[in-house]
Amino acid sequence: MQHAAAARRRWVLGLAAVSMALSAGAARSQAGYPDKPITLVVPNAAGGAADNLARSIAEELSKRLGQTVIVENIGGASGAIGAQRVLRSAPDGYTLLFGTTSDMVVTPIANRTAGYSVRDFTPIAKVGVTPMTLVARPGLGATTLDQMVELARRKLNGLSVGTTGSASLQAFATVALQRAAGIDLLGVPYKGGAPLLNDLLGGQLDLGVLTLPAALAQVRAGKLAMLGVLADKRPSSAPDLPTVNESTSVKGVDVAIWAAIAGPANLPPPVVDRLSKAVQAVLADAEFTERRAKLGDMAVPYQTAAEFGRFLAAEDERYRALATGLKLE
Repeated sequence: MQHAAAARRRWVLGLAAVSMALSAGAARSQAGYPDKPITLVVPNAAGGAADNLARSIAEELSKRLGQTVIVENIGGASGAIGAQRVLRSAPDGYTLLFGTTSDMVVTPIANRTAGYSVRDFTPIAKVGVTPMTLVARPGLGATTLDQMVELARRKLNGLSVGTTGSASLQAFATVALQRAAGIDLLGVPYKGGAPLLNDLLGGQLDLGVLTLPAALAQVRAGKLAMLGVLADKRPSSAPDLPTVNESTSVKGVDVAIWAAIAGPANLPPPVVDRLSKAVQAVLADAEFTERRAKLGDMAVPYQTAAEFGRFLAAEDERYRALATGLKLE
């Protein structure tokens, strides 16, 4: 009996020693983070706006972290495949998500088979915001939001509005506009922004919800009418453009594509803090901010990881409320 008790004590003490060693090793690893390249997963195809920003951010983070940040594009399922890749990775800070409003919030709300929610990520930092806009075809007879609302109320079958999918961020934006203005619009889903823009320019579509960079060149050329930026304030890159909230018909509409860095669940606080501070340094870089502004991105005030987490929770709640007005497939 005494031999058995002694053996049990030795086993417990040995287990405790192993546990302490592992904990100490993990602590040393976190303190030296990062000591190898980091993979930043972009859940979209290469070459798009999100990919462009991700590569700019990766380059800046590499300078500040002293390690290469590799961008890996994993598209498909409206961002769900790339998001799941990150969520299945080890929580060590070496596989991160470059997420957006669409793949972090909208996709898991709109697609029940996505298999995750925004609450499954460890929030790190928001890194960019691109405003959405509402534009009108030439010849519609409405060059302001108030004129469009009045026209929509008079038109029996409603004005047509193009979005990049029936459960896309643009579709959510359309619901927000309709509720705020008290009008009904005829939603027309497209498989991408290019065919939507072509139909707008060709006069086959009345309205379109486009990102600011996609709309700006056409508006400047007089080929589309800018009805308003879907934001609380005018974008710094185009201060002459009004917001929809400056109209008498609409108030409180704010829909943007924000971009952020997040990790899988249970990312260690020291790792989160290291990454968050690196992002803070990037956002404070005037040259970087100016370069992004020329591409249509708004300046992003730095948020701590906790502040960004609260922002994510509020976004999730807001878009879930808007989802009640959508046909989710």
